[in-house]
Amino acid sequence: MSEYGIDIALIQETYLKPNRPRACAIAGYVQLRTDRTHARRGGTALYYNRSLHCCPITIPPLVNMEATGCRLAMTGHSTIVIVSVYLPSPKPLLRSDLRALLALGDAVILFGDFNCKNPRWGCAVMDENGEKLDRLQDRRVRNRRALYGDLLPS
Repeated sequence: MSEYGIDIALIQETYLKPNRPRACAIAGYVQLRTDRTHARRGGTALYYNRSLHCCPITIPPLVNMEATGCRLAMTGHSTIVIVSVYLPSPKPLLRSDLRALLALGDAVILFGDFNCKNPRWGCAVMDENGEKLDRLQDRRVRNRRALYGDLLPS
């Protein structure tokens, strides 16, 4: 990752399990991860370059989402909270989960696989989760928060 200048990588559906704590370690990077212990698959991870001023954060209890996060301190800027998020399909997107994650700081970036379908980000169809996320994004834009994506279907 370092040869491509990647400072932070956020991964979803890691499939990692607690019995292999060093699995997928990457030289020069700190690995933070949340393994799914109650079922197969799932899980989230976050890797950050050791040169960054990051520290892990405790994720509040979530109902349907899985998440791993850190606080990033940058000279001359306020602290940013970065969270790798996975919402397993077909679980519903819950406002309470999003609120819990957005309450982690003043500047929070949620990045991940939300399994939300909506034509606004390149999907052929819209599902209920896509409609919810779209409504949330419309409200957040008015409050200086926005949803960004690569326009690839989920």
